[in-house]
Amino acid sequence: MRRLLTPIALVAAICLVAAGCGTDDSGSSSTTAAAPGGSPRGAVTIGALLDLTGDGSTLGNASKVALEAAVDQVASQGVEVTLDVRDTGGDPATALKEIQSLREAGVTTVIGPQTSSEAEEVLSFADEQGMLVISQGSTASTLAIPDDALYRMVPTDQVEGVASGDLIMVNPGPRKVVLAHRDDAGNAGLSNAVSATVTARGGSVVPGTVVYPTEGADYAAVAQQIADAVAGADGEEEVVVYLAGFAEVSDILAAASTIEGLSNTPFYGGDGSARAESLISDTAAAAFAAGPALGYPSPLPTISGDAAPAPEALRAASADPDPLAYAAFDALVIVVAALQKERLDASGAQLRQAFAAAASGHQGISGPVELDPAGDRATMPFAFWGVCDVDGTFEWRDLGDWVPPENPDQAGVIAYLGCRTGGVGSGAPTP
Repeated sequence: MRRLLTPIALVAAICLVAAGCGTDDSGSSSTTAAAPGGSPRGAVTIGALLDLTGDGSTLGNASKVALEAAVDQVASQGVEVTLDVRDTGGDPATALKEIQSLREAGVTTVIGPQTSSEAEEVLSFADEQGMLVISQGSTASTLAIPDDALYRMVPTDQVEGVASGDLIMVNPGPRKVVLAHRDDAGNAGLSNAVSATVTARGGSVVPGTVVYPTEGADYAAVAQQIADAVAGADGEEEVVVYLAGFAEVSDILAAASTIEGLSNTPFYGGDGSARAESLISDTAAAAFAAGPALGYPSPLPTISGDAAPAPEALRAASADPDPLAYAAFDALVIVVAALQKERLDASGAQLRQAFAAAASGHQGISGPVELDPAGDRATMPFAFWGVCDVDGTFEWRDLGDWVPPENPDQAGVIAYLGCRTGGVGSGAPTP
């Protein structure tokens, strides 16, 4: 049996430079670990671009803890690492400013940033500068470009979309899906992947995807657009909704709770809103998610049973392990291995090729690592998280999981129990 561990949406960026690289950025912090005996075989500075204060701060802070544990681990291998942490707040413009600052300080490698919008913002600069950018949170398939600066420790939206599409279609009988998503590359990619998977599995999609802007959206109007699409769906199929966004989906679900036409409509979500605190703290949104939406099951990567054990210090630091933060740990360990194989000041194609070679087959604490031709993690298992009414209290619960198939043309294996402790869906085998 594999282990299901708790994921979070994640951001980090790491840089390596020759010994002596520093920074005068007053917003940065650093941690240094030396090899045993005080005489390391090499020294590097690793900078981390983390969302420590924005919507992704849970993941950012978990990543910081994981990276500090990785610093300790590589120190035992004879490499002294100084970790230089920068806070992006999840803002693409800030991410660009910080990667430019790190490069000015001599940095050639960056792990991160967390979101696809940040990764897209920094990619041209990283390409021009011969840098290596490794994200453990970006999933947009539009950024899956071979031989560029971006490598990713999580699968693209195409893998997650298959997981969600498989869950939607595991229910007996034909289904028709209304698609709705936030207007950004990552969530659009998820919507497209779900559409393709549902169609491939024998379902259908309601024409006219509901797309809402990243800022200034009227969420009540978005909910009404979804309701209109559900009401206008032709045929005898059961109609469900796939809604991909970030924490703002709580506002959309709260508005949906007031629309009678959505009172019996299952909803499915993406990783951007999975385990969002806003969704269980808003009573109207939570009640709708746990009730009519049947939990609003939303996938997050999880850790397989054949993953390497995490260091004791990292396990002690977090009772709720995060696969994406663990992916940041693996990224740092792999980068250091690559630099030891080449040289500590390697850059450009040499550094990227060394990282790809070191990553292939790496037995990480986030699971075995294999990269696809674009330099992204080929696949991972996913856990479906949903909102459950547990004795009158709304909680995110692990509802089931998806294991990727050996043959990409086949459906993955789904085990789904629904809300197993109290509340709507208790004991239900399917969503």
